[in-house]
Amino acid sequence: MKKIFLFFSILIVAIISYYLFNDSYRYSLEAKAYYEIGNYKKAYQLANNAYKLNKYNTQAFTILTQSKIAKVWQDYINESNEYFIQIDSISNKDIIKNDDKIRIKMMLEIIIGEFKTLPHSKLLNKNLEMKAQQNYKKAKELYNGIFKKTTK
Repeated sequence: MKKIFLFFSILIVAIISYYLFNDSYRYSLEAKAYYEIGNYKKAYQLANNAYKLNKYNTQAFTILTQSKIAKVWQDYINESNEYFIQIDSISNKDIIKNDDKIRIKMMLEIIIGEFKTLPHSKLLNKNLEMKAQQNYKKAKELYNGIFKKTTK
């Protein structure tokens, strides 16, 4: 029993040491942590560094791919939120000119159109996906409400 415990203890220490002293795996573990907290840009950078050091590091490749996809979704959310702020600012004016209506229409069409081009992944953070869908639905409802036009 003591030999088995000793064997597994040594094995665990060896595995941990390998990950800590191997830059590729250390970077990929750090990238995973950043991915989990939603810092997709940092996760991508670290996973890219890990993958460059070791092309056979599957964890680095997976995180690299997923953080690249998640970053696109996060950029969509940030951009659409920025458009909603601009639309809100325009709609709070006393007089909304025709140029303003055209700007609103263009911003909403961009939000709606870009959503349809987002890359999909089964590993995508569900919260990220939900926020993007909410922004898409909000843009679609605003567009239909303002311009009385059906969009797909």
